[in-house]
Amino acid sequence: MSSEGTQRFEFRLPDPGEGLTEAEIVEWHVEEGAEVREDDPLVDVETDKAVVEIPTPCTGTLVEIRVEPGTVALVGDPIAVFETDNPPRQQGTDTAGAETSRQRESEPEPEPEPESTEADAESTPQSAVSRVDSAEEETAGDGRVFAAPSTRRYAREKGVDLAAVEGTGPNGRVLEEDVDRHLEADEDTAETAPPTEPAETTPAPETGDREVREPLRGLRRTIAENMQRSKQEIPHVTSGFEADAGELVDLKERLDEKHDAHITYTAILVKAVVPALQEFPLVNASIDMEAEEITKHQYYNIGVATHTEDGLIVPVIKDADRKSIVEIAEELSETVEKARNREISPGDLQGGTFTITNTGSHGGHGTFGTPIIKHPEAAILGVGAIDEKPVAVDGEVVVRDRIGFSFSFDHRLIDGVTAGQFVETVIEGVEDPDVLFARL
Repeated sequence: MSSEGTQRFEFRLPDPGEGLTEAEIVEWHVEEGAEVREDDPLVDVETDKAVVEIPTPCTGTLVEIRVEPGTVALVGDPIAVFETDNPPRQQGTDTAGAETSRQRESEPEPEPEPESTEADAESTPQSAVSRVDSAEEETAGDGRVFAAPSTRRYAREKGVDLAAVEGTGPNGRVLEEDVDRHLEADEDTAETAPPTEPAETTPAPETGDREVREPLRGLRRTIAENMQRSKQEIPHVTSGFEADAGELVDLKERLDEKHDAHITYTAILVKAVVPALQEFPLVNASIDMEAEEITKHQYYNIGVATHTEDGLIVPVIKDADRKSIVEIAEELSETVEKARNREISPGDLQGGTFTITNTGSHGGHGTFGTPIIKHPEAAILGVGAIDEKPVAVDGEVVVRDRIGFSFSFDHRLIDGVTAGQFVETVIEGVEDPDVLFARL
């Protein structure tokens, strides 16, 4: 490429999803010094939901890779530099970027609005934990504080200024244990003068071959943060139920025979919970304690917990009330496959109002589970395996197909009576397809 008219273009990490703030660099598809063409594969990045391929932004030469694989980069961070005759306008050149940066430094920062922005960030399902409030990021100095909303809330409760806490998470993310260490350090400082001789410290044990430590990143970190937040904020109660599954088995077999799509029990149950959610709107609701509001959703987006090699992902079937069992089965097959391949769009994981999880696929000896509610939803239905069991029918013991349900619910919104009535409504449709189809 001729140097005449060539400009250096600093490529910044774009938002790989909906409102995400960071991603881990997985693999570069080109090397430094290589000629590249616009829209060719450039780099794979891993978010907390999926692996996303970022295309090359322009035709030219890749002169510098600034972020190595395995490193977490923030959206907007420079990750590569190109020489190009036609730099994209939306990114700008190095010179333009420097001028913009200098302008930002010279201009006064706007007053943050922590109440509204944090409420907005926490109200978005699934992505809420991974988002960083742009207003609260700004500190009194030059840096930015990155922390999950649960950590920010924990720091406020403890009266700790996050700007004063040293973060040990990826990219300096402040964790709850960092807040605790900060508090302990303050307590030590407040005590009387230290002894003249330094206290002996016990050296940390060498891990050797007996331990393997790895960073908590990507999907596994998001799962950990979501589960912790859910259990901290939601008072869980779990009730167990059992139903006759004979009619459910027959219905699945009949539908399988009549349609090309593979009909699963999960697809039928996604449809079966909708009439119950319509009858008991608090089960399809969410609660905001800070705003002191209950939101009753007038749409029915059913999440289906899916196991992957990287952890649990929950694809969401949007507007399940408007789709047939066959349509739900086809969509489930497609989205579950994408989830397991980490190719699913972040939008397919957001907006759920209720979740179903299949606890019966974890082995042949499980009898009961206590599913954790997916924040900010109000309930989750665990579905067990279908097993033959002896039951009493008209005074005689017979063997029937039985299915177990475990229903976890937010006791702030749902009491035990409502929970029982909700599951009984679901079971009525499971045990009698005529009842189910009459409600659809």
